[in-house]
Amino acid sequence: MIVHTVKRENLQLVVTERGTLEAAQNRDVICQVKASKGSTIATTIRWVIDDGTHVEQGDELVRLDDSGLQEQLKTQMIVRDKAKNEWRQAEATQKITVSQSESDLATAKVALELAELDLKKFHEGDFAQQTADVGGRILMAESDREQWQDRDVWLDRMVSKGYLTPKQAQSDRYRLQGAELALKKVNEEKRVLSEYTFIRTGKEMQSKIDEAKRSLERLKTQSVLKEEQTQSDTETKKSVYVQEKARAEEIEDEIRKCVITAPQDGLVVYYIPEQARFGGGSQQSIIAQGEPVREGQKIMRIPNLSQMLVNVRVHEAMRAKVRGDSLLHPTDIRQLLQVGLIRPMAKMINDIGAVALRDKLVTMEQIQIKRGLPAEITIDAFASRAALNGHVKTVDEVPAQTDWTSMDVTVYRTMVSIDGEAEGLKPGMKAAVKIYTETKAENVLIIPTQSVIGNPTLGFFVYVKEGDKKPIKKQIQLGMNNEKMVEVKQGLSEGDEVILNIRDLEVKSEKGPENGQGKGKEKKNGGRPEGMPKNGSSEGKYGAG
Repeated sequence: MIVHTVKRENLQLVVTERGTLEAAQNRDVICQVKASKGSTIATTIRWVIDDGTHVEQGDELVRLDDSGLQEQLKTQMIVRDKAKNEWRQAEATQKITVSQSESDLATAKVALELAELDLKKFHEGDFAQQTADVGGRILMAESDREQWQDRDVWLDRMVSKGYLTPKQAQSDRYRLQGAELALKKVNEEKRVLSEYTFIRTGKEMQSKIDEAKRSLERLKTQSVLKEEQTQSDTETKKSVYVQEKARAEEIEDEIRKCVITAPQDGLVVYYIPEQARFGGGSQQSIIAQGEPVREGQKIMRIPNLSQMLVNVRVHEAMRAKVRGDSLLHPTDIRQLLQVGLIRPMAKMINDIGAVALRDKLVTMEQIQIKRGLPAEITIDAFASRAALNGHVKTVDEVPAQTDWTSMDVTVYRTMVSIDGEAEGLKPGMKAAVKIYTETKAENVLIIPTQSVIGNPTLGFFVYVKEGDKKPIKKQIQLGMNNEKMVEVKQGLSEGDEVILNIRDLEVKSEKGPENGQGKGKEKKNGGRPEGMPKNGSSEGKYGAG
């Protein structure tokens, strides 16, 4: 018979849960191939590496089907090359247009200069020359007339003396008349030259100058418009080419995305969505050859095995008693300043305040972290190893999703970090976690949990040894427990001896609690009697603790 003496000790509340190992740092492998318009499916898996394979950075993980993209690329290359040729032609046309405009403008400027030069030549050269020519001919006509006038007097003497006949004299007189007509003609030519020809020719030449100026201005406007039009056409076709080129490059990039490589060294773990673990979600993800994948779908994870976490679920009754890592409060920062730990920040905290400084330190990754509750982790695959030390990293603020078998149980996902490295750990391994809370019962009567039998309906009992007499069965009221020890609120006194090896007692359990009813059920819950809370006190389902 093995007994335990009841005594007063301090009892710490321990939360014990089971969970699954996960890596603290995971690099997700995501399908980045874009889905076609009107569909969520991007492509299908042509080849995928086996789950659980160790890979190095750069190793090929997944090869997606890119046949459709290859056909798109061929078509797009033709469209791109056509757009490039049209752009090059537009550039050549623009250069020709600019050159032609420059040539036309130069020709128009020369025409204007020639027209102005002709007018100046007429005013300063041709008209003066013509005037001088007419003046010279007038002098010659006047000279001829005077000559024939003098001959007319001479003719009369010659006729009177009989040297010439009257007919001969009359013939010479006709020449005088011709000289006078010639003089009159030249004078009329001079009048026409000065009164009509000078004005008309001047206006005609000035008109040519004005028309040359207007032609030059039209050419300037037309040149600007043509150059702007050809430039706009060139830019438009260049923009089309750039867009088509970018589209081709985008398709090439999509093709490159069809070959997915490892972002880091690690272990391949196929990704299973949280809702899929419990049979939820409208779309179940299957990672296998020939299966479709969606744009943005997580295909697998490459965890960093150097730092592992245990994903456990804490009951809502224990949620308030479990604490993870937290940032320092501004008052904590002030205390650090006072003791000189971050004295260089003293001026900054005076300038921007403690809260702003904390936020700034978080940004700078220099903030101190208040460590979460300590924990012990036992890995099922390495049960012979000593328990690993760890601490609570995070505790979710919202309840976790549960499966249909425990719809009425509210739990919170809690991540427990394993301190240091441990060889052989892999994601998915099962582990048992003990979280040592800050909840304690001081100076209370405690007994081993293995000495308790019974259930909440019929009550909890222990066998107490009294000398050489037969052990007496006593009903007790339980309080808080920590898996190994449990608090006794009523039913025992300090110094009582409770029996531990109850199985060795020949106590019949068929006739109710007085005859040891409940025997055989105390093995459940890790050695605790059926109904004894996994953590906390026995009051209620999980107790007040």
